[in-house]
Amino acid sequence: MERIRVAIIGTGFGRTVQALGFQRHPGFELVGIAGSDSERTASVARDLGVSGHTDWRRMLEERAPELVSVVTPVNLHHPMMLAALERGAHVLCEKPTALHRFQAADMHDRALAADRVAAINHEFRFFPARQHALALVRQGSIGVPRRGEILGRYAIWPRPESRGMTWLSDRRRGGGILGALGSHHTDCLRLFFGEPRRVQASVRVDQPLRGVGPDAGRATADDACTVLYEFDSGATGLIDLNATTPYRWERFEIHGAEATLRWDETGYHLWRIVPGRDPEALEIPAELALERRDGDPALVAPFTVLIERLRRAIRNREPMTPDFTDAVAVQSALDAAREASESGARVDVQPPVLTTRR
Repeated sequence: MERIRVAIIGTGFGRTVQALGFQRHPGFELVGIAGSDSERTASVARDLGVSGHTDWRRMLEERAPELVSVVTPVNLHHPMMLAALERGAHVLCEKPTALHRFQAADMHDRALAADRVAAINHEFRFFPARQHALALVRQGSIGVPRRGEILGRYAIWPRPESRGMTWLSDRRRGGGILGALGSHHTDCLRLFFGEPRRVQASVRVDQPLRGVGPDAGRATADDACTVLYEFDSGATGLIDLNATTPYRWERFEIHGAEATLRWDETGYHLWRIVPGRDPEALEIPAELALERRDGDPALVAPFTVLIERLRRAIRNREPMTPDFTDAVAVQSALDAAREASESGARVDVQPPVLTTRR
């Protein structure tokens, strides 16, 4: 198997999940990693046994990767992806895609013009419970789907001392819980119900203080959001997230005319619920099982599924999903949610017109 040379820009999630996934996969060769902090980047590069760089452009020139994974603050996604495409590389981009849908559309169109694979890292799609739930809904197992509900509580900023100021608290850099996790959850609802057409939302900062002492700051990016999507079918989807709670908990439910499907935050347990009965635990098909190793971050296993799809898209020219059509659709929905929150009114989702392959 001819391995795909891959370089990662970003030493946070890029190190803890992506580097692990790429180095274990026989179809990839990790050739470099870039970060803004010289000491951290050098340490990460040593641990990985690869070339470390504080100048990501120089890394692209020197290492000539076939694939570039962009795992940085959101405001850097657009210029980094375009630079990678200009050097002939395929791109995997972290979510949220960009600062707004027009940047995302430009990224889509540039990749199409360059005839390069452009993937968005919605690895949550590949958790077994979610995949099985989607298959059951499409088979009619719960009747006509009417409503999706995704509730999330996260102990990220419960108190000022919990976490200091980073890009995640800075709206100008693309921070906020709506983008960080609401992007995944919006992508989830799209798969079950189609594209959202209208939205009402409250996107807010519930606990604005970040850090203590001289380095303390105030968040400008949201730490809580409540988003209600409406779909053309008449179905609705609710996402309610709060990152200022003292605990972590998530619940996913898809309600149909005849039954409800529920899965938990692990993504490995699924229940079917009908009126008058206790929840029934469903067996996940063996073909959806993920290889998990003790001590791995939870996202390594589903990320491995995504990059195998990416390998086939690059080597075999198979269609890539999730791709940048998905990325633009999700970004358009997030933009509409923010506009709805600011205006206090229901807002139509208005995705940009994308270039299509001739």
